[in-house]
Amino acid sequence: MGEAELSPIARVQARVKDVNHCFKGWLAQQPLPVEAAVVSTTSAAIGAFMGTVVGMTTSSPKTSSASVRQLQGRGTVVQARNFAVMKGVNAGVSCIMRRIRGKEDIQSSMVAAFSSGAMFSLVSGSGGGQNQAANAVSSGIFFALVQGGLFQLGLGGGQ
Repeated sequence: MGEAELSPIARVQARVKDVNHCFKGWLAQQPLPVEAAVVSTTSAAIGAFMGTVVGMTTSSPKTSSASVRQLQGRGTVVQARNFAVMKGVNAGVSCIMRRIRGKEDIQSSMVAAFSSGAMFSLVSGSGGGQNQAANAVSSGIFFALVQGGLFQLGLGGGQ
């Protein structure tokens, strides 16, 4: 089917796919620090947007339970920051590990998850004081174990 025969939505989708392909090609040619910075920043922006949307949808008194309010933290901005940190750190570390190791595997995935879990714990202030470092490590371990399990489930389904 030619471009003229495509619906407007299909044309936009095709254009977005082309731009994404060109962007990824350009990004792959950049030095590691540039690629990691761009990937981290764009993922953090997406995470902030996700956190804002989740915060806005769960902040209604009708839909907010005590557990949702606790998960939300002190507000939508705090939740957006927390999502941004998790997404940005995970994407940045994944990018660096992929470039260094030359592959995406369970170890790289778990290192990225550990890093994002530990940073999430630090910026969210869970534990506070002397326990903050221990909480960061335990959060990192938890994130890494969950991500490792999800990675294995993803691999197990295809084999």
